[in-house]
Amino acid sequence: MSSQAPKSSKPSKPQNQNQPTSRSSSLSTHLAMVELKQRIITSLSKLADRDTHQIALEDLRTITETISPDALPLLLNSLYDSLSESSNSKPSVKKESLHLLSLACQSHRDLTVPHLTKIISCIVKRLKDSDSSVRDACRDAIGVLSGLYLKGNGSCGDGNGAGPMVGLFVRPLFEAMGEQNKVVQSGAAICMEKMVECASVDGDNGGGNVPIGAFYKLCPRICKLLNGQIFQAKAALLGVVTSLSQVCEAWLFDFIIHFGNM
Repeated sequence: MSSQAPKSSKPSKPQNQNQPTSRSSSLSTHLAMVELKQRIITSLSKLADRDTHQIALEDLRTITETISPDALPLLLNSLYDSLSESSNSKPSVKKESLHLLSLACQSHRDLTVPHLTKIISCIVKRLKDSDSSVRDACRDAIGVLSGLYLKGNGSCGDGNGAGPMVGLFVRPLFEAMGEQNKVVQSGAAICMEKMVECASVDGDNGGGNVPIGAFYKLCPRICKLLNGQIFQAKAALLGVVTSLSQVCEAWLFDFIIHFGNM
């Protein structure tokens, strides 16, 4: 009588051992983000105090330079909030927040490209600030961003390919020039002058990557503002003329002839 082999029992389904680990990792990440956000907010508030300003600024610079790609939007949103009209931030906080936006772009150039429209818009909105140091910080920030994204070095393309990127800068600046506020108009003109200047200066290759075609299209609009009665800050606009004339030399002759016959 032959003995039958015992029937093999069905293997039990392995338990998902990774699930608790995954949940724990997600919780740790969330807590780390919450802690980082609180650290940023606390340091931003300390910028308003002369005694804690420098320590807070160094902490924020370290965070900005070393922040992970996943946490970058958190940093940017915190800086937007500190620059919003409802924040009631002191000029010292606004000024440093603008500088930190520039630093974020310098430290994470490619990662900040998708955020560039909002970053520039946030900067231009602060041109209405009554404190001149904040408006100066807006000008400096636009200059830094222009040098990063409009000269065409790196992954954003060459000078000819920078044309669409120029539009991200000039659209909000021309909108600001249309406001019936001489301070805002003057600030926007100074920012545009800085934009052209910083995109045109390149010590490595003599400015070969300058988006000349895109800048040339600005010239008729600048002339229209100079001719019109609405624009009040025409003295500031002459700085834009000077910067453009150094890039678009052919336009300079047209400009001289046009206004020489007026």
